Amino acid sequence: MPYAEINDVNLYYESTGDGFPLVWSHEFAGDYRSWEPQVRFFSRRYRVITYCARGYPPSDVPGGLDAYSQEQAVEDLRGLLAHLGIRRAHVGGLSMGGNVALNFGLAHPAMARSLVVAGTGTGSDAPISFAENVAGFAGRLESGGMAAMEDYTRGAGAGAASAQGSQGLA
Repeated sequence: MPYAEINDVNLYYESTGDGFPLVWSHEFAGDYRSWEPQVRFFSRRYRVITYCARGYPPSDVPGGLDAYSQEQAVEDLRGLLAHLGIRRAHVGGLSMGGNVALNFGLAHPAMARSLVVAGTGTGSDAPISFAENVAGFAGRLESGGMAAMEDYTRGAGAGAASAQGSQGLA
């Protein structure tokens, strides 16, 4: 499994195809596999990179809230691209990953040839209730795995990068 040590965390990533780099950042209820239909399609012409954000196995899951922030997610992506020797890439994401893509483009405009930002906002304006919701999701995952999250993963906007949402690309 390919890992990159970025900001004291091992991030799992996959790189498929050749050509100009295209990196996808996943949504809250997904991981690198969320982009499988896009990888199949775009790897015909691009080097497609997908990865698991910190906190999403097989990437490391650091303890403590101070290990997670919007800025940290952006710097993890910057570090991953540097690790791969990529100076400039198309950067895209969905929902949480769209936020990463958007803020990456704002923080490092010279590194982003283009941005694909889908289904995203600018972040939570209620961090305490957001943290409580995330703790609830974590509890559900620990007790029942992804099956316990089926209602969330089938909600409006969730899983939009799935094969159902990508049929027009093939």
